[in-house]
Amino acid sequence: MIHMRRILKIPDLIRTVYDYEKNMEIDYDTLGKVAFFFGVIIYIVNFKNIDQIKMVLSAYMIGTVLVLVPFICRRVENKKAFLMRVLVFLGIMLTVYGLFGMNNGISYYWSYLAVIVIFIEFGTPFGVIWCTFFLVFSIVILCTPVRDMLPYHYSDEYAFSFPWMYACDFVGAFVGNLFYKKSCIDIEQQDAKLQKELTQAIDDVDQAMFDSVAIISQLIDEKDMYTKEHSLRVARYAKLIAEKSGYAKDAAELRVIYNAALLHDIGKVAVPDSILNCDAQLSDEEYNIVKKHTIWGSDILKELTFYPKIFYGARYHHERYDGQGYPEGIKGKDIPLEARIVSVADTLDAMNSERVYRKPCSKNYIISVFENDNGAQFEPVLAKAACELIKEGKIKILADDIKD
Repeated sequence: MIHMRRILKIPDLIRTVYDYEKNMEIDYDTLGKVAFFFGVIIYIVNFKNIDQIKMVLSAYMIGTVLVLVPFICRRVENKKAFLMRVLVFLGIMLTVYGLFGMNNGISYYWSYLAVIVIFIEFGTPFGVIWCTFFLVFSIVILCTPVRDMLPYHYSDEYAFSFPWMYACDFVGAFVGNLFYKKSCIDIEQQDAKLQKELTQAIDDVDQAMFDSVAIISQLIDEKDMYTKEHSLRVARYAKLIAEKSGYAKDAAELRVIYNAALLHDIGKVAVPDSILNCDAQLSDEEYNIVKKHTIWGSDILKELTFYPKIFYGARYHHERYDGQGYPEGIKGKDIPLEARIVSVADTLDAMNSERVYRKPCSKNYIISVFENDNGAQFEPVLAKAACELIKEGKIKILADDIKD
């Protein structure tokens, strides 16, 4: 019963291997070297018949093509299509060789190795067709009356043995290839599973480390009574602006931008509460201390090596597009993209939040600030994206809700 179940699984095995081989990558360099080797072998084994031009012409044409395969293959774009044409040509020339040039069959023995190479490199989709043709061809010309009509006479011993030897080689190569490719599939699936588990483990560790730092960011927002949940809102705005502007090409880039925005004010942990929550206007000395939060935040986030760009948001979110910002006074595209986006999102939330000294700004006022900026504080593309998000209602304006 167990053996019967295994036998019944053979069609599924063949189908699985066939589907795998249809999309299998071919090692063209190795295949070219093998073709070159076989070409040289054909030249050598037929050299003794060099004076019989009719006998060796087709053989030398086959050898020449095989020798040239690695050199031509490097220069063509569709290498697989080129090699398929080569194999079709070989099939035709082998037919000619068998009909008019074959001696005692010794020069055909290289084909036993060729069968194995074809199956391993091209797989079942082409190997079965090509090898079946070769087998049928050998049976027809060696074991039927056709043999007596050919220009060259084949010995009875060779006519009997060659098809059987080739058939056994064919079946052995086919079965061996099935189990070899099945082992390749199993190994690839196991590697893919391990890679998935490893990626998930790394993501879990990264997330755990980030969550630890994010908690600090939340504590900072709680520490500053004027900016509660400010960092979370800035992160949401930054993600929307990045998507709208088209600057974020994939989910990974969006994640970096979101995280950079979430932790952009982490340096405020080092700012004294008396300055951070001061109701009065800050002195120059106090203001200089506040400005240092960009440097302090950058120093903290640089230690998070699993997010190499995350410190950009903390260090450069107060830089201006015209170069009049701080801490370094860089301008334009010299400001990292993450920081340019966070700068727009940070300013947007500042205008869209209620402060002790003012109410939230109106929609028209916020839009006018971005539209009239003209590249002074913000990158125009990002300022435009923020305006469009507000107009589309994807970013809610608090003043509208209060008015209602």
